[in-house]
Amino acid sequence: MKSEFEVYMETGILGGYIPERAIGYRDDNTITPIYRDTSYHETERGMELRREMIVGGRKFFVRSIFSTAEKAKTPTEQMLQIIDSDLGKGSI
Repeated sequence: MKSEFEVYMETGILGGYIPERAIGYRDDNTITPIYRDTSYHETERGMELRREMIVGGRKFFVRSIFSTAEKAKTPTEQMLQIIDSDLGKGSI
């Protein structure tokens, strides 16, 4: 596996998405992928993930909040909801 530095030299991206480096955070029968360079915090709104990335020499701060107020829908569930909505409108 390439080091973070090798990936940065090849792509110009530090902190990029590399699935094989993900570790799982398990909570209530769900697994959330977390990266070594990601910090996570439980807040009143849900789980908050924070990462820093460098892309093309620019620094980005990425913050994701996964709400615990309602069950989050998977991308597939969201797409099916859009398809069902479109079918109901007769647009397909």
